[in-house]
Amino acid sequence: MELSPEQKALIADVKNCKRYCVAKFELRSSRESDLISTALDFVRIKDIHDTMEAVKSRGALLREMCEEGLIQVCFHLPVSARSDYQIYYDSDLFAQLCGLVEEGRGKPGFLFDTAAVKRGVVTVTQKGRAAYLAAE
Repeated sequence: MELSPEQKALIADVKNCKRYCVAKFELRSSRESDLISTALDFVRIKDIHDTMEAVKSRGALLREMCEEGLIQVCFHLPVSARSDYQIYYDSDLFAQLCGLVEEGRGKPGFLFDTAAVKRGVVTVTQKGRAAYLAAE
């Protein structure tokens, strides 16, 4: 399998950091704990001022590589350090989501009254490692 330059760069980034953090931006209900809606999936924030376009582009690459079996994304972490994810909470995009939640709170029957960050981490699969080594 031949990697695109973007795929190769992402695998290098994952390999070269302690934890390659990603997140889901979710809307949740404080009244019904099982009520969760994903507002934005495969979120990778590099700068608190990242645009929606940049985040969606990174997310599309992550999703594509996950579907191809090059990386694995796990959102079921037993433990995570909040400091690793602080940039997500501080980001302009999460602030926009919180603003939408605040707007909705005043409407009757509005269920999604909490914005949340679901923490995740990316790892390179064996297939991804082999493709990366073959590309070098």
